[in-house]
Formats: sequence, C-alpha cells, structure tokens
Amino acid sequence: DSTWYDGAPAGLSAEDGALHDAVTQAALGGEHQKVLRLAHKWDQAGLPPDAAIGWATVKAAAARGVWEVGAAMLNDLESAGVPLTPHHFECVLRACDRKARWQEALALLGRMQAASLRPTSAALECALRACSKADQQEMVEAVWEVLRAEVANPSAPLRPPMRTYNTLMRALSGGIGPKRVDGARRRGAEQVLLAFDEAVRLRLPLDDTAYKHALRACDLLGEWRRALDLLDESRAAGAPADVLSYGNAMSACARNGRVGNVLQLLDKMRADGLQPNAFCYNSALIACTRASRLPQALSILREMEVEGGVEPTTHSYAALLRACSGAGDWRTAVQLLRRMERLELKAEAVHYGLAINACSRGGEDGKIMSLLREMQGMGLHPDVATFTTALSVCAANNQLPRALSLIERMYSLEVAPDVATYNVLLQACDRAAKHTEMVGLVQSMPKLGVEPNVVNYNTAIRALGRAGDLKRVAEMFSLMRSRGLEPEVSTFRAAINGTCDAAVAGLLELDAPLGRLREMRELGLQPDVAIQHSLLSAAAADPQRHAAVESELGVDAEAVMAAAAEAHDRRGAGRGRGWRGR
Repeated sequence: DSTWYDGAPAGLSAEDGALHDAVTQAALGGEHQKVLRLAHKWDQAGLPPDAAIGWATVKAAAARGVWEVGAAMLNDLESAGVPLTPHHFECVLRACDRKARWQEALALLGRMQAASLRPTSAALECALRACSKADQQEMVEAVWEVLRAEVANPSAPLRPPMRTYNTLMRALSGGIGPKRVDGARRRGAEQVLLAFDEAVRLRLPLDDTAYKHALRACDLLGEWRRALDLLDESRAAGAPADVLSYGNAMSACARNGRVGNVLQLLDKMRADGLQPNAFCYNSALIACTRASRLPQALSILREMEVEGGVEPTTHSYAALLRACSGAGDWRTAVQLLRRMERLELKAEAVHYGLAINACSRGGEDGKIMSLLREMQGMGLHPDVATFTTALSVCAANNQLPRALSLIERMYSLEVAPDVATYNVLLQACDRAAKHTEMVGLVQSMPKLGVEPNVVNYNTAIRALGRAGDLKRVAEMFSLMRSRGLEPEVSTFRAAINGTCDAAVAGLLELDAPLGRLREMRELGLQPDVAIQHSLLSAAAADPQRHAAVESELGVDAEAVMAAAAEAHDRRGAGRGRGWRGR
C-alpha cells in the first residue's frame, strides 16, 4: 500500500497538501471511515483525485461496503487520466460482495474486460459471493465461465488458489439449499462435483473444505460409492475426521438402502473417537427403511438411545414410521406415535399420514378413521395421500356420504384432490350403486381442477358394464375420446370384464363383451390373458358357446386358465393394500 502514497503532488496549497497527507495517513492507519470523510472533503474542494487519493478511497470503500463510493471513484480516476489496475476493481468488487450487489459486480467484470484488464482470483471470488448472496445461481455459473476462460488463457493462464474453487463450490451449493426444488438441487449438486473435478485437474491442493462440499453434493445425489471414496481420500490427505463428513457419506449410502455401509461408517466414527449424532443415526434408520428392514431399524433406535445417548428426533420417527408403512405394520406404527407423545415429541401430519398408510396396508381399516380424527383434533391437516387412504376405507365399507364429506373437508382445507383421490370416490359410487353420480363426477372433474386419466375412465366403464348399462359405457368411451384420450387395452379390459360379470349375472348377453373384443381388434389392440379369461369364464356354463369363444379368441382355454391363475398368484404375493395399489 505504501507505494501508492509517495507524498502530495506538486502545486498544491499548504492547506490542500495537508489534506492530502491526512488522507494517506488515515489510509495507512486503517481508518477507513476517516478516509472516506476526508476524500469527500477533497472532492468538495474541487480537487481532482490522484493515484494516492483514489487508492485510499477504493480501499476504504471495500472495507466499509460502500460500493457506490468506490464505483464513483473509478469514474473520477478514469476521467483524471489515472491508470486503473485490476486491484482497483478488486476493491470495488469487495464492496459489492459485502452488499450482495451482483449486477454491479458483473458490470465491473465487464468493464475490466473492455479495458483489457484481467480479473484477479480474489476479484472473481467477490463476484461469485455477490451473486450467491443474491441467490443468482445462473450468474454464479456466468462468473464460473469467466474463471474458466482465465484459467485457459493461452498466454498467461490464471493460477487460482484452492480458496477460489472453494468459494465457487460454496456459491454453487446455494443451488442445493432446502428451498430449492428437487431438479434445481440436483443440478446444483452436480455443478459442485464438476467444480471439484476441475480443481483436481488443475492439481490444486484439496483441503478439508473442498471435501466437505463434494461430500454434501454426493449426499444429495445419492452417489454413495463416490462419497465413500472421497471420505477415504480426505483422510489420506490429512483432513481431520469430523461428524459432518461421516454424516454426509452415511446419508448418501442411506439413500440407496446400503445398511451395511452405514453401519460400517458408524463403527469407523467411533474408532476415530467421534460420537455419532442424530443425523448419523437417522441415516441408518433411513437405510433400513429403504431396504425394508423394520426390525433392524427398531434395533438401531434402541442403540441410538441406550448406547449412543442420542435422543431421537421427529425425523427419526418419520423414518421408522415409513418403514412401518412399507411393511404394513400398523401396530408398531401406532406404538411409535404413542411413544412420541410420551417423549413430548410433537407428531406432524407426515407422521400420522405414514401411520394411516401402515394401517391401510396392514388391513386395519378401523384405525384409519380414528387416527384421522386424532390428527385433525391436534390441528394437523392431512395431505392428499392421507385423505385418499381414508376415502378408500369409506369405499371399502360402502360409506359414500362419509366419502363425500371427506372430499368437502379436503376443499375446505385447500388440499387439492388428485386422480387417485377421485378414483377412490368413483369406487365408492360404484359400491353404493350410484352410477348416475359416478358419470356426473367423471364429467365434472375438469371443472374441479382434475383432468380424468385412463384409470378413472376404466373404473367408471367397468362399473357401468357390471351394471349392464351399455349406453353409458359407450358414452364414457366417447367422452374420453372427445378429451383427447384413446382407449387402451386396459380400457377394453375394464369394459369386457364388467360386461362379462353382467352376462354371468343374467343382465346382458355375451354378445356385448364380444362386441368390445372385435372393436379393440379393429383398432389393432390384442386381448391379454385377463380379457381371455373373463370371456371364457363367462361362457363356461354353455359348452357350445365356450367352444365358440375359444375359437374366436384363437387360444387354448386350459392354457389361458393356467396363465390367469399364475398371474393371480403373482399379484397376490406382491400387492400392498395402500391406496396407490388399489
């Protein structure tokens, strides 16, 4: 700094010379506010800035974050013919960094480029931080491109320190914060790893901070193999072991259900003298959930409390309840809710929703409505999946009025029903034999903000076919076509299966489902085993008709029956009772 302060220029009055010396002395003493005050006095006196005044001012502006003063001084120096250097711009960029003035920072970089001045690594770091603080991820990437261009400069490539790439990775990490949507978070994490790889190619000395950024990105992306490799590399490079790095590696493994790897990392942590925290144990619980290992998850919970001395969090119980939901273990799910009460851990809507889904999958429909009432009594609002599960109970028990009441409750809470919700309501209408209401519901769904999908039409078509209402079946086919949906094999299956049921019940002749068979063939669609089985079963009472159906299908009846039985067994083994499987 002292090279800028060689004394006052010639030709100044004694008073102005004293003011000049006062500015430089304040600058050398680090009295930034005094520099700014004296520099303003210099400007008010109409004196043009020289190199010393200019440098003192931009330095003070950087320290105080007054980017306007620094930018104005750059203009004054340029007008006075004082040569500007990259360090002048770096100072003003520091001021922009302090105030998150990303637009001004980018403008300064552009101005440097126009003046054929190359930015320093520190200047680029300031621009990166300013853009990141203002949540301008696209601009962070724009500054990254400038950094890449400087590094690749053929005449004099920039050699940034590791600090620059750590700043870059931190700025890119802003794109993986909790407020970001999943797609943006994944992109941010991928960008962090790209920056890490660039630092490796540049042979920069990777430090603990760099590994932490990379491990966090691996966690979000679920890249468990790379996370484990990075953890080993960081230890080999001398980076100190810490809970956060282990936690990120565990979480990456947990996302892939790698229970064994997570437990090994827990053991490694303890061997390194580290105490796993709730985040680490929760990763183990999540891994067990992903791997469908509820008993092991419960064992880890006990270890967490007894051996680890770590109190479970609401996230811990959410992981356990998710495992119960997957296993259909409603008893354990309800016990976990009661345990949360005893521990004074406030259960949230997600906890009740998972418990309700466990009851649905476990066949304990009676508990579903009581849990729904309980959570509403606590002021918790069920989400669409929870409401849909409750609606499925109403449908199964032929409680259409109660189902309609739940739909009204959803709208009052501004919980938007989806196609799955309406499909359950259509099933409730079918069980109550309210086919007129069912048709009206399909017709009005778009006005209610939900466009019916093929499954919704199939549900209505099968129900109407089972009721022997061929006119309305045809209307449903026409309605879906008018809305841009072409019937699929599943649609014809619904129509044929439903009308076959009606034929068996004596409501229709078998000609009705056979007519749909011919129609689908005309469209180039071929009947599957389920359709063949329905037609053959419906004709079973009449050997002559059965033979005719077998001939029209062009199949061997015994082979079809065997294939249908095998498919039924497979579905029975893999079917869950949750609302999405209905």
